[in-house]
Amino acid sequence: MEHNKGKNPFSTAALSLIITISLLLLSDLIVVYPILIKEFTPSDNFTLSLWNYMFLCMVGVASGLVADQFSVKKLLPYLAGLLGGWFIAGIIGAVYYSSNLSFIRVAMVCSVTVFAVHIKKLWRIDSELTDKLVTLASTESIVEGKSADVRIEAGLKLLETVLPLSEAIVFRYSFEGELVPVGRARNGGDDSSIMRQTAWRENVGICEEAMALRQTVVKVDEKDQSSARIGLPLIYEKMLIGALFVKVHKNFEYADRNLLEAFSGQLANNFQRKELRSKSLPHKTWWSGLSTQSAENRLDVISLIHSQMKEHNFGAFASSYLKEAHAIAFLDGTLAYLNRQMRHLAGLNTGMINSLDLFGLLDRFKTEVFNDPSLAIRRVLQTGENYNGDIYYPDTDKTLKVQITLVKVPNEDASIHDTNVAMRPACLLVTFRDVSAQKENEKLRSDMASLMSHELRTPITSIKGFAELLLSDESISEDSREFLNIIANESQRLSKMLTTFLSVSNLEQGDKQGVAKTPVKLDNVVHEVVDELQETAKRKRIRLVEQPQAHIPPVAADKGLMQRAITNLIDNAIRYSPERTSVMISTILEADFLRVVVEDRGYGVPNAEKEKIWQKFYRIARDGQDKEEESTGLGLSLVKEIVEQHGGQVGVESEVGQGSRFSFTIPRL
Repeated sequence: MEHNKGKNPFSTAALSLIITISLLLLSDLIVVYPILIKEFTPSDNFTLSLWNYMFLCMVGVASGLVADQFSVKKLLPYLAGLLGGWFIAGIIGAVYYSSNLSFIRVAMVCSVTVFAVHIKKLWRIDSELTDKLVTLASTESIVEGKSADVRIEAGLKLLETVLPLSEAIVFRYSFEGELVPVGRARNGGDDSSIMRQTAWRENVGICEEAMALRQTVVKVDEKDQSSARIGLPLIYEKMLIGALFVKVHKNFEYADRNLLEAFSGQLANNFQRKELRSKSLPHKTWWSGLSTQSAENRLDVISLIHSQMKEHNFGAFASSYLKEAHAIAFLDGTLAYLNRQMRHLAGLNTGMINSLDLFGLLDRFKTEVFNDPSLAIRRVLQTGENYNGDIYYPDTDKTLKVQITLVKVPNEDASIHDTNVAMRPACLLVTFRDVSAQKENEKLRSDMASLMSHELRTPITSIKGFAELLLSDESISEDSREFLNIIANESQRLSKMLTTFLSVSNLEQGDKQGVAKTPVKLDNVVHEVVDELQETAKRKRIRLVEQPQAHIPPVAADKGLMQRAITNLIDNAIRYSPERTSVMISTILEADFLRVVVEDRGYGVPNAEKEKIWQKFYRIARDGQDKEEESTGLGLSLVKEIVEQHGGQVGVESEVGQGSRFSFTIPRL
C-alpha cells in the first residue's frame, strides 16, 4: 500500500534536479569518466552542451517523480528494460551513425535519482511512523483512563487499605546501579534519626537481595512473628526496573505474599510505563532515521503499546468468568471475540470459530419465532437501540434471553470515562442469558396470584349466588327485590373488575409468566376471538369482518394474553358502535412488526381523551349511554400492559361521530 500522506511532487522534482545537476557536474570533473565514454563513441568531444544538460535534467526529474509514485519493486523491471534498450540504441548509434546517446550518464542519473527518491520515501514513512508512536506514547489509552503516576499512588493506597502497613517504598533502579526512592507511604515512625538511618540501610539491603535473587525476600521479626519486612523485585519483561519494600507491623501471613507479588507485577508495569512516556523521542530532524537513540526509544514505545494491549485483553479474560454468553462483532459482521460460555452455548470449536461470522452465530440459535436474526441486526443499526427478546426451546425446556447492543466509543482524542462527548458506532455486542430458572420462578408467582384471585372470587360468587337465590322467592317485597338486584349486579361487576385488575397488576409488576412466550399465529387468534364474539355482535346487529393478510409469520407471544387483548378491543368496538354498522379486524405484516387493527363506525374518541383512555379506571362520559355503566375502565389499560410486555405499542386514530381505529403492534422477533 502506497503512503500518499506527506507526498510533495515539487520537493521530489527539486531533489531530482539537484541530484542530476550534481552528477553531471561531477562527471565532467572526473577524468576516468571520459575514458569510459570512448569505448562507446568515436568522438573525443565529451563536453556536454546546454541541450544535453536540459535533456538529462528532464530525465532525472521524470525518474524522480515516477519513483515517488511507484514502489521500487514495481519500477525496477521497467527501469531495467528502459536502460537495456537505451544501451543497445547507444551501441547502434555509436557504430553506425557516429552519435553519442550518453548511456552511462542516463543510467547514472536514472539509478541515483530513483535510489535517492526511494530513500526520501523511506525517511518520510519513518517520520510518519515515529510521529504516530510519539502520539500514542504521549496520549493516555482510552481504556486506561488514568496516568501512571495516579495509578502508582492509587496502588499504594490500596495496599495500605488491605494490609496493616507501617511503610511502603518504591525504588527505581538507576543506570548507575543504585536504588532511588520514587514513591513512599508511611504510617508512624521511629523518633531516633540513628534508628531511621539503620532501618533504611537494612530496607535497601533487603531490596537489593530480592533483586539479586529475582524473587521475594521475607524477613520476619524474631521478637514478633506477626511483623515482617518484605522486599519484592519489580520486573518488567525480564528486565529489573526497581524494587518494592513493604513493612507489615502486625497480622502478617505468608499467604499475603501472593497479593504483594501480584501488586508488584502491576506496579512494575505502571512504573515502566511512566519511564517510557518520560523519554524524549527526537523525530523532527532529517537524521532521526539514522539515530540509534531514536530507534531504541521507538522500541521502548512499542513495548509500552504491547503492555497496554495485554491490559486491554484482561477484559476479554474477565468476561469468561461471567454467567452470560458474550460475543463481540465488528460492523462488517466479523466476529472479534466469543467468551467461553458463548462457545459452549453455540456448540463451537476453534476451527468453526475461524470461519464463522455474526449471522452464522445467530443462525445457530434460530427457532420458529427467532427465524430471521438479520431483522434484529438491522433494527439495532437503524435505531441504535438495544434489541431484547426471549427464545424458547421446547425440546430442552430452555429459555434464552438475547440482547443485541450497538457499542459506541468516543473519538480517538477522548477517554472512555469522559461524559458528554461525541460517540461513534464501533461494534456489536451479543449477549445470551439462560433465564429458564427465572421463568420457572415467575410461573410460581403467577400461580400464586391466580390462587389468590380464585380465593377472592369465591366469596364474591357466593354473594351473587345467594342474592339470585333470594330473588327467586316471589314473597320478597319490591324494595327488597330491588336491593337484591343491586347486590347481584354489583357482585358480578366486582368479580369482573377483580379479574381484570389482577391481570393488569401482574403485568405491571413484571410477573411475566403471565407472559410465557411461544410461537403464536395472530391471524388464527383473531379468527378464534371473532367466532366467540359473533353472538354478541349479532344481538346488536353489528357485523364482524375479518381482513387477514396472507403468509403471516408467527410471533413470540402469550396466546392467552393476546386473546384477551384482542377480545377487549373487539368487545369495546361492539359496545360503543351503533346498530347496523360493521367492525373490521385486520392482521397486517409490516417490515419489523405484526399489526392488529380493530376499526369501527362508533361514537369516536375526542382528541383530549386519546391519551387518557389507556389509564386504569378511566371512562369517557357520554350523555345517555347507560351501557357504559357496565364498564370497569380497565379493558384498554389491560390491552396496553399486555402489548408493552410483548415489546409492542398501542395506538388509536379517531374522530368524534365517525368511528375509531384501535391498533397494536408486536415485534416479529
